[in-house]
Formats: sequence, structure tokens, C-alpha cells
Amino acid sequence: MSVPKSISTMAAAFCLLAGAAMATPAAAQSGQLVVAPSSDVLTLDPSLDTSPISLNVFKNIYDQLTDIAADGSVAPLLAARWEAGENATAWTFTIKTNAKFHDGAPVTVEDVIWSYQKIIDDPKSPVRAYLTKVRSIEKVSADKLRFTLSAPFAAFDRQVSLISILPRKVYEERGAGFAQNPVGSGPYKVVRWIKDDRVELEAFAGYHGGTPKIKTVIFRPVPSESARAAALSSGEVDIVPLLPPALVDRMSSRKGVRVEKVPSNRVIYLGFDVNNPVLSNLKLRQAIDMSIDRNTITTRLLRGLGHPIGQVVAPVTFGYDPAIKPTAYNADEAKKLLKESGYNGEPIVFQYPNNRYAFGEEVAQAVVGYMKAVGINVEMQGMDYSAFFPLWTSKKLNGMHMFAFGPSIMDADLPLGSLYETGPARAYWSNAKVNELIAQQRAETDPAKRRAQIGQIWQLSKDNVPYVMLYNEVQAYGIKDNVKWTARPDERLLFKDAQLAK
Repeated sequence: MSVPKSISTMAAAFCLLAGAAMATPAAAQSGQLVVAPSSDVLTLDPSLDTSPISLNVFKNIYDQLTDIAADGSVAPLLAARWEAGENATAWTFTIKTNAKFHDGAPVTVEDVIWSYQKIIDDPKSPVRAYLTKVRSIEKVSADKLRFTLSAPFAAFDRQVSLISILPRKVYEERGAGFAQNPVGSGPYKVVRWIKDDRVELEAFAGYHGGTPKIKTVIFRPVPSESARAAALSSGEVDIVPLLPPALVDRMSSRKGVRVEKVPSNRVIYLGFDVNNPVLSNLKLRQAIDMSIDRNTITTRLLRGLGHPIGQVVAPVTFGYDPAIKPTAYNADEAKKLLKESGYNGEPIVFQYPNNRYAFGEEVAQAVVGYMKAVGINVEMQGMDYSAFFPLWTSKKLNGMHMFAFGPSIMDADLPLGSLYETGPARAYWSNAKVNELIAQQRAETDPAKRRAQIGQIWQLSKDNVPYVMLYNEVQAYGIKDNVKWTARPDERLLFKDAQLAK
């Protein structure tokens, strides 16, 4: 486990950052809010990316048919209302008539249908994984459209909150250039994107939900944790998502800064390519599961910013089953299982993003330390999140990896579709019973029965160990006192309703 950087190192990192941006400090009088995520967006085209960091920017620029509120409920957005037909296989949405794109053009049913069809027709789009059940889309009237699904899908009204609506005319005119100079219908419009420096947004006065109260929002990527904290202390940035544990106490005592902690919907886990000859061995995966001391990681390393967990959804997400407990640490049993597995010390590549999670590098080191202590040979390959994420989406993590899932729809169906269902998703493990249960829970309208079906999947996962669940992350945000904004469990950075104190 590494120790936090010294004050001098923090100051040096901040000086480098400040030299690039000190000319435009965040100030309440300017109506400017500066947010410092750990990395930049991959693109500004929401049909080409599903990464959480990009989604935070997309949700400020674009609208979707529905929205997920902070309490996990489904709320209207571009759709004024909707209804599900029999067996949840036909869904009709009525869109608002006063919504406009940033260029002043009205948002039409045709734009909505085209946006969905574009994604469905693009085999390279990672967003396509969310729409595999859509069989057809049709215009019903000037303000209504209907989705016909190939199978029942009880959470479809949540799923459409992930699909941003694009202006067909502008998109086709700009082509590839749309990804750098986009047009949406959300509360903020893009002023400029300078790669690895900033995405600058300006409030859209014609927004159908009311003009945002803050004129300018800047997403400024700062990979260094210490540099982000230093920039917050100096007043250069207003919000720092995911403060590392070592800096939480320090930032809490800083004048003009508050720290908000929120139990998140994000679960940190280890994934395996079970088709890898070494990792195809169940007893080896069980040994890895038992070799890790989750309590020590969360209480000492993370200083309470995490809770051990045994499933891929957190308590705030629909589908969480309290009966599924975290795996207990048992080094002796791990060694026994390792011996029974016939493992001969073959090196296992371990890939992970080193700039995405609080203490992500340190957690990876701790996990590897535990595995090595029972005799598992691990080769660490940490990398920038922007390099890791494409490998994850394309199923090219062919050893062991550490990642996380925080379902933005606050429903277990999203990780089930992404991590467990056989097909065009990211699952390396395939199980017929799991596929059957996934289909059953999608057709189940009784919440209690649906929870029970999902719980069976978590038990099958625990028995077969295609994933090793580590902990549910408690997230800490550093926020300037003059910023009126509340952190959410789903990690979304939405600023339509944010304010700056006078």
C-alpha cells in the first residue's frame, strides 16, 4: 500500500495545473462552475460511448426520454408520459412539444426514432447493448412513438434513460465532426472541447425544463488525486468527485470547503475470463475469492469509504439481496483450494484502471498482495481509464481485471445484461439457468417475485465465481461552500438545478 503524496508534491502538482488554467478561476460572480473529474471524455457523441465519466457530460448536454431521479424513481424528461402494453412488450411514449435542440430546431418524434435506429444499426456502438430487445420503432402520431420488444422488459422505461436523443439533420451534416462539435437538447450546450484540458458548457436559455441557474459549467480533467484536492483548496475548482480516503479528513478541515459522503450504487469487483485455461478452474477462482480480506481493505485502506459486499448491486439498487453475504477471508482455505486446483504458478495478468476510483491503485496493490500471500502469481497492468474502458467493452481483458459497476438506471437488470447474459454483452461466463432467470425477471411485474429471481442469480454467481465482489463504494465529494449542489448515489454530475451562493 502506498502512502499519500507529500504536501510539497501536492503543491508542485497544483502549480502545473494552475499554470494552465489560473487565468479563469472559479468564482460565484462569474456564474461559472468548475468540476474536476479524473479523466476526460472519450467522445461527445453519446451514441459511441457508455463510460460513466462521459455519461456525466452527456446528461448535461443531451436529453433522454426518461430520467432516473436521485431517489431511484423514474421521472419524465423528453417524454411527458408513457405506458406499457400487455406483458411489457409494447411501450408508447408521448414526447413534449416544447423541447428544442440547441440550434433552435424542435425535437421531433422522427429525431427520437432516428437516434435509436442509428444505435441499433451500428454493430460497433457499445450503446447498442442496451437496445437488444427492441424489435421495431414506429411513429404513432406527431408526438407519440411506440417500441415493440422481442421479449418482455419490465425495466424498459428505465433503460431508455441511457439513450440520448440526437438531431438527425445536424448529425448527418457534420458527420464525424459531430463528436467534437455536437448539438443536443439538454440544459447545457457545448462551447468548446479541448482534449484532456476541458469541456466547456453554457446554459441553454431555451431549455424546456427551465434555464439553468449557473451560466458556465467546465469539466476539467485532473488525473492526479492530490492535484484535484489542491485545486479545490485554492478555489480553482468547485467540485471534486471521489476524494481519496487519505484526503477526506484533510479537506474536511479546510475553510470554505465541505465534504459530502454518500453510499453509492457502485460495486468494485474482480472479473475473470473464464475461457482462459488457467482461470477456467473453479477452485482457483474460489481461492482468489477467499484470499482477499475485504474488511481490512475497507476499514484501514479506505478508512470506511466502502463496505464489503457479495453481489454486484448495492443496497440502493433494486435487486439487492441482503441474504447474499460477502465472502469471508480465509487464507488457509484459499491455500487448500489452490493446491486442489492443480495451479502451478502460471502468471495471471491483472488489468485495472488506476485513475478511476478512490485509492484504485492502492486497492489493486492490496488485492494482489493477498493473492500472492497464498501463492498466486500475478502480473499487474494498471492503465489510464481511457485505455482500460475500450478493452472492457470489447471483451479484450483476457486474464483477470478489476472494475466496477454502478447501474445508472438503479436497477439490477443493467449489470445482469452487461455482465451475465449470454450474447453481445461483456460476459465471459455463460450459464443457461442464469439466462433463464434473467428473462423471467424481465417479464415479472411483481417486485417481490422479481427480487427473488434476481437473488437466485446472485447465488449462482457466488457458487460459480465468474466475479469476485469486493466492496460497495462510499463516495466522498469535495465541494466549495458557495456551491448549492447535492451528491447523488448514482455518481451523476447533473447541474441543471445547481446554484452558486451570492
